[in-house]
Amino acid sequence: MSQEAKSWDWIAEVWKKSRESWHWPQLPLPILSEGNNGEFPFQNYRITLNNDILNEGPLYLENLFDHLILHYIFCPRSLELSGQLALATIKGLSNQTLAKRIVNVFSDIVVDSFRLERSYEDEIKVLLGWERLARQELSQMDQVVLSFLSEYWGSPIFACNLPEVDQLLQVFAPGVRNRTLWPRQCQQTARILEHLLPGVLGQGQVRTLEMLNGSADAVPLAALASTLQFKQYEKVLAVLGLKGDLRKWYRDQSYSIEIKGFGISRKDLYPSGLTKWRLTDPINALDFAYSLSISPSLIPGVTTYKRETEVSFMAEGRGEVPDLLVVLDSSRSMEGHNPGTKTHKATLTAFKVCQFAHQRGAELAVVNFSDKYLVQSWTRDLGKVEDVLVEFICSRTHIPGQAILELANERKDCLIMCITDTHIQNLYLEWDSIKRASELGRFVIFCIDQAGRDKHVEELLRSLGRIYYINQLDDLLKLVIDVTEKAYQQRGESFISSE
Repeated sequence: MSQEAKSWDWIAEVWKKSRESWHWPQLPLPILSEGNNGEFPFQNYRITLNNDILNEGPLYLENLFDHLILHYIFCPRSLELSGQLALATIKGLSNQTLAKRIVNVFSDIVVDSFRLERSYEDEIKVLLGWERLARQELSQMDQVVLSFLSEYWGSPIFACNLPEVDQLLQVFAPGVRNRTLWPRQCQQTARILEHLLPGVLGQGQVRTLEMLNGSADAVPLAALASTLQFKQYEKVLAVLGLKGDLRKWYRDQSYSIEIKGFGISRKDLYPSGLTKWRLTDPINALDFAYSLSISPSLIPGVTTYKRETEVSFMAEGRGEVPDLLVVLDSSRSMEGHNPGTKTHKATLTAFKVCQFAHQRGAELAVVNFSDKYLVQSWTRDLGKVEDVLVEFICSRTHIPGQAILELANERKDCLIMCITDTHIQNLYLEWDSIKRASELGRFVIFCIDQAGRDKHVEELLRSLGRIYYINQLDDLLKLVIDVTEKAYQQRGESFISSE
């Protein structure tokens, strides 16, 4: 066996021991790589080690593995919790460039304090790692954190007389096990450490299980997206090392919305056991082959048999689903992409409906209009559709009737959902095209303007199909979900009437 293979064997054994200590988390085996500057980055989504770390010996390596494993299973663990800590840190900082570092420092304190409390063996390993750090050249921030941990753990690791040490002791006085306190503790930690010169501690990206497994970009941050304005959401994702855009913001919010897909179960018959055939049974039910195999003489009710059948409910068939055309108003009166505006509710609703229709197998098209308009022709590419939905043109309200007609003409019997505040200035000019489009597809209009309701316009719009006037913005999503569920439940039936 080569020297390199022998070296790897003891590393694998230490890794196995660490995983066993923490109930076998599903993490990939670490790899060796030079040039990581001690930050333990991820290469191909694995923990990366260098020879300098290996030279510290098995006990130190086990301490490192335990520390990193606790990041992935305890703090911060998930991307959602990392986002909450990042948000708390941003609130506590005036210089947000330090946010990622503070989140890492805070999670290091929580993880190793938890380990130190668990057992004497863990305490030895934890102190070994921090004592090694104390021998390095330290910045002010490093000195304060090490001195605080010395006091907090009652171990002589390092000492300094800066006032921030006592402030951190007050912050962590309740302990580190209560997760509901973490955001507040992280925010206070950020305020205390902000003006100190950073050093070794907190380098690298925020460590979460999703990043280790390479799926961080696809993980929805539904709770954060639903409560934050887009600019705040974008800052939080930047701390996590991710790119935030309007499409991801709306997509993350939509994950918490449910549209029920009602399918029609298929029935089928299949043969089960054998039973006696009697004279009262139909002749075609008699199993001649089996009956003659039992006896050469067919005696009804004695040597005659039939096969019973049972009904099986099979999975829902795919069937035909209506393609979906979304016509979205992005005029100035819709108010833009801020939580609670018409634009926000309409765009979020359109996102969810498009996702649902896409999952059901429908093709999608979008018309996003103001005085100008954007069109995404029929496609199965959900990303292209979402790119058009998030555009806010912010001008007058001119509905492009001809563009809607052309798309409806390409997909007969499609579902056309129009979401607008009905301040349509060119309605009469485009009426013929819109009317012809409604005859080709099934037209539903959601009008977010009860106050601006005009009886003459209402009579016109009612002739297109179903029209809903929205009194409260929150009702928009409920009504659209209801219409969508009916549309994709009743295949081939016209669920929309003009009554």
